Amino acid sequence: MSLPLSRKTACGFAALLLAFGGCGSKETRALLQPPQALGLVLADEAARAAGAKKQVAVILPDASWGPSSTAEDSFRAAMKKQGFSVLDVKVADLGDPMRSRPGLKAADFIEALDKSAGAGAVVSFAGAPLLQQSDAARLSTGQHPPVLVVATMTLGTVPGVASDRLLLANLLEAGIIQLAIVDGADPSAPAAGKGDADHELFVQNYRILRRAN
Repeated sequence: MSLPLSRKTACGFAALLLAFGGCGSKETRALLQPPQALGLVLADEAARAAGAKKQVAVILPDASWGPSSTAEDSFRAAMKKQGFSVLDVKVADLGDPMRSRPGLKAADFIEALDKSAGAGAVVSFAGAPLLQQSDAARLSTGQHPPVLVVATMTLGTVPGVASDRLLLANLLEAGIIQLAIVDGADPSAPAAGKGDADHELFVQNYRILRRAN
């Protein structure tokens, strides 16, 4: 059984993961800026998806992955600023990030959707769900709020779940999720407006996958 990571341990894991040292260093702070930008852009996308409903549900990794992440904290602050409440509907056991291939179990994802009926959107900081074909067929009807997935290697101070691109493509095509944020700059993304440093930082580090029209 894996033990919860302390804040210091989680910071050390992020340092190892990102190949930098010293959680208080200037270099570390610079490398945490992209996850902060991710949280801000994700909040904009979630607000757009939720529409008039002023509540967004979130799926989070459990305590064995460490404290709340940089991306999550940034997202929550941006949601609050836009007048949204954030409801934690599922804290999921993804497995030990150091010893196994982590993933969001189908049962946890379905439970989260059941608890999110009144929300305008669902955001997963636990990656994409690992669904069986029968689960996918049932969920593809679209009778649930829009689902936005963060599928990046790191969320800042804690690891993320970088889901398989084919899995994401299939979930998008089936309409089970509406978008996924993945690692890697998007050369086709429109340039951010002058002074929009957060969006510029986002497109330099991440890209948004959507269902093809």
